[in-house]
Amino acid sequence: MSQSREQEFRLSAERGDTPLLPSERVWGFWGFAYANSALAVATWVFLIGGATALFVGPLQGISAIVIGNIIGVILAASSTCLPCGKYGVEQFTYLRSMFGINGSRLVYVLSVVVLTMGWLAVLGLMCGRALDNLETLVQHSQPDGDGWLVTAGALLAIVLAALVAMRGPDMIRRLSAVIAPSLILIMLALMYFISQRFSFAELLAMPPLQPPFADQRINFMIAVEINIAAGFSWWPYIGNLSRLCSNQRTAFWPNLVGIFGAAALGETVSLFAASTLGSSDPTAWMRLAGGVGFGVVALSFLALANLTGMVNILYTAVIGLRQLAGERLRSVRWGVLIGLFCVIPVLIVLCFPGIYDGFFIFLVWTSALNSALAGIGIADYFFLRQQRVNLRHVYATQGASPVRFCKGFNPIALLALVAGFAIYVVVFNPQTLANTSFFTFASASLPSCLLAGLVHYGLTRLLAARLGWGGYSKGNERNIEAAGFGAKD
Repeated sequence: MSQSREQEFRLSAERGDTPLLPSERVWGFWGFAYANSALAVATWVFLIGGATALFVGPLQGISAIVIGNIIGVILAASSTCLPCGKYGVEQFTYLRSMFGINGSRLVYVLSVVVLTMGWLAVLGLMCGRALDNLETLVQHSQPDGDGWLVTAGALLAIVLAALVAMRGPDMIRRLSAVIAPSLILIMLALMYFISQRFSFAELLAMPPLQPPFADQRINFMIAVEINIAAGFSWWPYIGNLSRLCSNQRTAFWPNLVGIFGAAALGETVSLFAASTLGSSDPTAWMRLAGGVGFGVVALSFLALANLTGMVNILYTAVIGLRQLAGERLRSVRWGVLIGLFCVIPVLIVLCFPGIYDGFFIFLVWTSALNSALAGIGIADYFFLRQQRVNLRHVYATQGASPVRFCKGFNPIALLALVAGFAIYVVVFNPQTLANTSFFTFASASLPSCLLAGLVHYGLTRLLAARLGWGGYSKGNERNIEAAGFGAKD
């Protein structure tokens, strides 16, 4: 095979057009753990820790961070990393096995197109806020959260993220190698300045910034829910990262080292910063914590650090878009496709800049969807398919595949998704914070995940085999592992 032909096949697998063979995967345990850690200590941990401080003080906040993140990360990784890491398959292509070809496109639109574009706008605006606070320090002026500099900085961040994502995963790894250690140094410096002002006992005794309810149990559970949502927010992305791992174990366990461990540490530092500095906005901490010198350096790094998270979610989102939008869009050049994807985040920045200040509301809404998707994924992969997926069915054309379901949609999975989303909003409404007494001991994400999984499992066992849907009744006897795509543990 010619060198150009080999490169073409490599790029095709790298961008999700075909499954990755074990020999084509680049990450071992510590490689993936480091990559996860670099992602987890991106600037969204500042936002999540700051949001937690609105509802509870540091003592309860640390518990909420640990409990929430471990639940969200384990469930999200179980439903995506294990199957994608085993078969090297692109995450939303794999979803055809439970939602159908057209159904997986719908899930992609809901969980990636809508949510990723929101994330890009939020992180871009955070970059703009950092630049605005940097100007405040240098010019000795007052910050302007909605000024032209914030908008210009956000737009610049989106453009730079697009340019880096066009270079592929090698450039992403290089960027992460620089930004992640810098953010860790900023966190350590923040803790140093805080510890100079307050003892550890004083830190733990700090009150919440804006608790909305007199009942502390409700405030605590909202804090837990925010952090469960933080764990679940990885659902649309980590499957496509784990396909680069050597096997299932490598695809799963580093998430607990990186995404959980590093995120929990970063959020705890952010929780202390927000509680002591009286603001949930991370860009304000850098200005207030350590004087002009530290503020200039920290805000500069913070502006650049947003690129790490933006590039990673943009890259994985466009990989999914290539797979699900059909041959016509797949023929569009990679750089052009990334550019087109960034149009809506630009419009959000220009038209709805308030999404930044309402960050935790946006974050919790994502969990209403992602928790149900995780429940469906766990029920399908572990209990219905017994961890054996036939990739011939997944990659076949709609008319020839058992996963065509009903005109490309699986009504059972979609009904389960609606059920999980609905029970979430009934138990806890992210927009108004209205909640039931059930919420105070069960959260909203866990009932959503459980109900969606039970509905999908029960109706599939009852109806799918009779209707000939999904290849469940055939036991997946022609599993593609025989062709060498499944990585051995």
